[in-house]
Amino acid sequence: MKLKIENFGIFSKKEFPIDRVTVFTGPNESGKTTILDALVSALVKVVGTTKFGATLSSRYKSDRNSDLGISKLSLSPNLFLNSLVIREGNMDVGSEKELVTAIEQTIFDSGYNPSQLKEQVEQLLAKTGNRKSAKDWNLALSELNTAKQKFDESEMSLNKISAQFIDLPQLEIQRQKLKLELVNANTEQNKLQSELSELKETEQHNEADRLYGQLLQWETLESGSKQEEKILKSGWDQKSKELDGEIKSLEQKRSLSKERLTNLEIKLESSSAQKKQIEQKSKKLESYFEFFETWKQTVRKFQEESPVIQKTIWNPLYRSLAGGFGVLGIFSLIFSIFSGLDGWIYILPILFLGVGLFFLFRAKEIKLEKDEPKWNEMVHRIVREMETKTLGEWKPESITMDSLSLCFQRYEREYTKQKLESEGFGSNLSSMEEEITRLRLEDKKMSETILEKEKELAGIWREAAVQSLSELSELYVQIRLKQEKLKTLTESLKTESKKWGTTDLGELKLKLKEKVSDLEKKGISKTFSSEDRTNKQRLENKIQILSDKIRELERSIVELEKKLDTGKAVLESQMVPAQKEWETNKRNLELKEKWKNDLERNFQSLEVLSEIFSEMQGESTDKMSSLVKSLQTRMDAIKGIRPTKQIQWNGFSDEIQITTDSSSDSFLFQNLSTGTKEQISYVLRLEYAFRIGKQFNLPFLLLDEPFRHMDVERRDSALSYTLQCIANAEEDWKVVFFSFDEGLVAKIKDLADGFNLPCQIHELTKRVS
Repeated sequence: MKLKIENFGIFSKKEFPIDRVTVFTGPNESGKTTILDALVSALVKVVGTTKFGATLSSRYKSDRNSDLGISKLSLSPNLFLNSLVIREGNMDVGSEKELVTAIEQTIFDSGYNPSQLKEQVEQLLAKTGNRKSAKDWNLALSELNTAKQKFDESEMSLNKISAQFIDLPQLEIQRQKLKLELVNANTEQNKLQSELSELKETEQHNEADRLYGQLLQWETLESGSKQEEKILKSGWDQKSKELDGEIKSLEQKRSLSKERLTNLEIKLESSSAQKKQIEQKSKKLESYFEFFETWKQTVRKFQEESPVIQKTIWNPLYRSLAGGFGVLGIFSLIFSIFSGLDGWIYILPILFLGVGLFFLFRAKEIKLEKDEPKWNEMVHRIVREMETKTLGEWKPESITMDSLSLCFQRYEREYTKQKLESEGFGSNLSSMEEEITRLRLEDKKMSETILEKEKELAGIWREAAVQSLSELSELYVQIRLKQEKLKTLTESLKTESKKWGTTDLGELKLKLKEKVSDLEKKGISKTFSSEDRTNKQRLENKIQILSDKIRELERSIVELEKKLDTGKAVLESQMVPAQKEWETNKRNLELKEKWKNDLERNFQSLEVLSEIFSEMQGESTDKMSSLVKSLQTRMDAIKGIRPTKQIQWNGFSDEIQITTDSSSDSFLFQNLSTGTKEQISYVLRLEYAFRIGKQFNLPFLLLDEPFRHMDVERRDSALSYTLQCIANAEEDWKVVFFSFDEGLVAKIKDLADGFNLPCQIHELTKRVS
């Protein structure tokens, strides 16, 4: 339970936990009395017309408020103050005069005459007669009946008018239902808008970070673009390719030329050696030339002078044909003879025989042949000479004329060949020497040209800061890619610059930097995944659906409100006057019921006193009333280590007397010490408080410095007994102490722990906010 205070004295707004045992401690002017007044206002209804209400109005602001989270009891504040609030043993807190008189006589009057007290209370309890309380009671009943009658009449009239517009409540319920749906839809839409806003901020952060990175990349590319444009305009790549191509072409030509030169040199060397061999061979053949001419002359002369021999030779082909046709003729003749056919059949054998005779004559040939012995002798003689003269280098394959002729022909060919080769080798060697000289000059010239071009190419590479043509080509490729990327990036960033409302890329960079910085300060993530994009689309779809639903609900609500406004306009013309009259009668009835209830509660409190006094009067003949018994019990509980004091009731004088064990002296109440009187008053007041609290179901006890005139021993005993009563009570009683005594506060804490009572201690200062 918590006590919530607003605009009460020095407390503008404050909360205090309230437990079974609660202590407010602090010096004067720290707000203890203010909290006591706030507690009373939170427990019972306070009206400004009462004395307590007027006191609060004079002390505190009109917009003050205090609340304990429970319903306030319609109990007279004065009755509460006189029963459940104990202040320094004094009960006089300004209650109604008659009630104060009764309570004062109950607690403080030294006479304590139960019969007189009961008579006074019964007079106050009388609801007939001329006493003000009886007149007020009867007047309250009369006015309450009149107010009930008027209220019933106005309610019947109001119900009759309401019945004419029975559909309006249904329309209103429907409108409220639609409004509730609209509120829920708006709430859900706002929630989704919030989620969407977060996703959009994340997306914006991601986009801004991406664009900022692109701008940094653009600046990097832009910073080197002028130098790169210079390189592109220089045409170094094309020129280098041309030079490299020329160098390679020259090197290829030089390589071919060197290869040709090497081959020529090798060929020249080989040809020189061959030339020597050919010259040697040619000289040798030249030395044989006269011999071969002599031998050829000898053969020609022998051929002219040598006789020939005739010889018959049969041609094998013609001879075979003649035999074949002869056989065919004979067989054709035999066939003709035995066939018995006409004579014309004999023509065929005659024809075959004639052809056979023709080929027979053609097969015989006459041939003139040389005289072989003489020819062979001549050939042998030439062959022997040839072997002797040429040392066996030249000789025919066989000792025949044909072989000898072939040997002559071979010599002539070899001799002619050697002559031609010797002449050709001389010419070839001259041309090869000239070509070698030319190729050497060309190689030197090409070497110089290559060196010049390589120097020019190296200069280009040095200026372009590369080491090779491939590096230069790669450099140009990279530059072109960068230029293309820069162009694409520039166009993209210009488009984004328009979207972001900036005029140039520099302004866009500053805006993006500020945006990224703001989003990072807010803790917005810059990671925007595909899942986030899907969620964003989903949220936008949901929001669109909710927007359509909201528009439809608003349209329906407008239509219902039109119907309600029309009905209400007609209703108000009749309903408003009747409603006002009903409310006026209701307020009047509530006031009359409250007045009657307040009077009835006062009677109930007086009945409690009457019961107490009846108990005292009923047992006065036995010299002990129930109250004195209760007092004795309490005194025994709080007597401490002092000698026991017996409380006795003098039935003849109706006075309380105190008798000690050590003495038979009796003391009247007014003659007792202040501490003893306060002790007796405290236990009587405690008894009365428990009875009133139980009857009105208000188990709250407020103690404002009740032990000030007691010594420490009496105080501790009274305090122990109070907490024991709280712990043993059937109801969930709560006790609140107000004190500046730190020793008392510590003792309350220890005793509460001993009785297992939860305890809250609030230390107040003079300045409380």
